[in-house]
Amino acid sequence: MRIGITDTLKEDKYGQYVRWIRSVDGSVDIQKLSHELDNTNEIEDLDGLLLSGGGDVHPRYYGKEYHLGKTNGVNEQRDEFEFAVIERALDADRPILAVCRGMQVMNVYLGGSLTVDLVSEGFDDHTSPADDRGTMHGISVEPLSMLHALTGTTEVEVNTFHHQAIEKLGKGLMCSAISSDNVVEAGEWAMKDTMPFLMLVQWHPERLEETFFSQKIAGLFLREVHQYQSIKRTINQ
Repeated sequence: MRIGITDTLKEDKYGQYVRWIRSVDGSVDIQKLSHELDNTNEIEDLDGLLLSGGGDVHPRYYGKEYHLGKTNGVNEQRDEFEFAVIERALDADRPILAVCRGMQVMNVYLGGSLTVDLVSEGFDDHTSPADDRGTMHGISVEPLSMLHALTGTTEVEVNTFHHQAIEKLGKGLMCSAISSDNVVEAGEWAMKDTMPFLMLVQWHPERLEETFFSQKIAGLFLREVHQYQSIKRTINQ
């Protein structure tokens, strides 16, 4: 079983994703996907894709280039690379798990938009110290979502490290969790029965790997990846 994880451009942060996934299954083969490696073609040999966190998506991709001054860590090379990786993953029906920036870049790829800076637009502060596990807050989980099926509850605690969030959902997506100040905290396909696995989370489960909730997210993703691998093997026989 082989998955790709997009490069956070910070080795310590990238390592958190690797440790999180391997804490559930130590045998997983992991490939770093990065514009610095120029390895878009690697997606063809992968069974799943994890879109990691990091700097902001350039606001020109969702029609708000005039708000560039409110963004942090913009890297258009990374944006373009990850759009290409997403396109190939979707074309092949690969399972996708997206975390924080990953959720946002996926939403933008699907034609959605982002709130460029939450605090300046009247929302609560959703940031945390960079070296912390994250300030925790509650979210409400949509009862008919995969997230609810996974947790068995409509209220969970998550950490928070973001200053942006989904504004308009991308094509085909539904909100599966929301914060008390109406920030979209998770998403998935609205028509799950006809689409490949997709889970978008705005928090950082890889920094909460000791929690049962975090482990269940990684476990669900890896089960979907294993199923994809089995189907691909059958087709190629």
